[in-house]
Amino acid sequence: MNAKVRGALVWSFAERYASLIVNIASTMALARLLTPAQIGVYSVCAAFVTVATVLRDFGISEYLIQEKELTEDKLRAAYAGAIAIGWSVGLVALLARHPLAEYLREPGVVDVIGILALNFAILPFASPAFALLNRHMEFRRIFIIQFSSSMVHACTGVLLAMNGFGFRSLAWASVANTAFQALLLLAMRPPGTLLLPGLKGMKHVFGYGSYFVTSRLIETFTRNAHEFIIARSFGLTSVGLFSRALGLLEMFYTNVTSAVLRVATPAFADQHRQGGDLPTLYAQGTAMMTAIAWPFFGFVALMSRDIMRLLFGPQWDAAAPICTLLALAIMPTYLYSLGPNLLNATGHVAKRLRINLVYSPIHLAVLLVASRISLEALAASWIVSHLVALSLYVYYMRTLLGATTRTLLGPSLKSALVAAGSIAAQALVAEVAHRYQLPLLVGLLLTGAAGLAGLLVAAASLQHPLAQELMRSLQHLRKRALP
Repeated sequence: MNAKVRGALVWSFAERYASLIVNIASTMALARLLTPAQIGVYSVCAAFVTVATVLRDFGISEYLIQEKELTEDKLRAAYAGAIAIGWSVGLVALLARHPLAEYLREPGVVDVIGILALNFAILPFASPAFALLNRHMEFRRIFIIQFSSSMVHACTGVLLAMNGFGFRSLAWASVANTAFQALLLLAMRPPGTLLLPGLKGMKHVFGYGSYFVTSRLIETFTRNAHEFIIARSFGLTSVGLFSRALGLLEMFYTNVTSAVLRVATPAFADQHRQGGDLPTLYAQGTAMMTAIAWPFFGFVALMSRDIMRLLFGPQWDAAAPICTLLALAIMPTYLYSLGPNLLNATGHVAKRLRINLVYSPIHLAVLLVASRISLEALAASWIVSHLVALSLYVYYMRTLLGATTRTLLGPSLKSALVAAGSIAAQALVAEVAHRYQLPLLVGLLLTGAAGLAGLLVAAASLQHPLAQELMRSLQHLRKRALP
């Protein structure tokens, strides 16, 4: 990694971890203020709106990041496309809220989607500016925007929940977050980027966006389809339990994975424009991702009941087994988590679409079969889908980059050994903590510390790329500390 990428990652992680503190606090409060059924209502609506959000963006943000020659005409066309599509999708969401409420037999769906639809009216004015900040790797400004918006989101949600707004409090919190973020982006946008919409250059925007949005729409629907399957097969309380389990795991995605992925696309695009070594960059990035992710998911799998009870209270104990199964099933995804970003950054969005056209029907079929058995079986079945996706991404990246599977995933073999060392240390300490009935927080802290120590020792012993990067960072800090 060069200095520009390292600096971007520092600010990206700083934003994610600062927001994590806010999100954990608000999630703990909301888990005690709202019932599983209320959170279930919002989760189903959020899943529906998330699918619509993919249509709203139409790949315009990614287009602005990867475009080699970004002219004023193309930027004007991006604004025009964002407004036209965003408002149209918002209108469709409003019209669809009544049929969806009837399908789910939940009248609250009408109110929640009606509130969330306001986001579609606001976002088109902000998303192009946000994409340009990413293109230029202005992650210090992004830190300010995102963290401030997270504070507004958390405070709004908790205050409204305390005043009896129920599931509507989460919807209004989302709108408050979007509106505040848009105001900050107007103030902190890159110079010369607030332009009137225009139609010239629209074919470039829609040429890229048509492939991208189709792929993302399939991905997003597939990723959220379990909400509707569970709601229909097991009820909204089960949706709330599953959502809480998956939400705990997605904290890692929100605060670690997404921090890397947000930098990955502009970094891959920059290397692609300069003719850099993309296979090595992908392999090293994947090795570092797996070395961090696998020990974390091992920790969650081991300690899911204790984590759930500490963070959310005993009413969520039934979500713990689901959380354990999901944690294990998610592990293979980190071998290809950078794959979509690499395909986007190099303009090969059509290949991403082909992958999803194969993967998505398989995933849905697996979920439907598992839903006939139990909620736990549905959670465990995700590993089948993830292994299918892994094989597809490896195949297409080998073809695109002219690299072997060993080149792309070889460094991650060391990550498996690093994770084994970390998880073994965690299991030992967790057994001691449970045997002596230590307080939940103490047991979790000791187990986490043991896992971190095991990770660092194993990474250093194996000369893992993560250890090398940590040593380089320490040396840099030491030099800066010297007079």
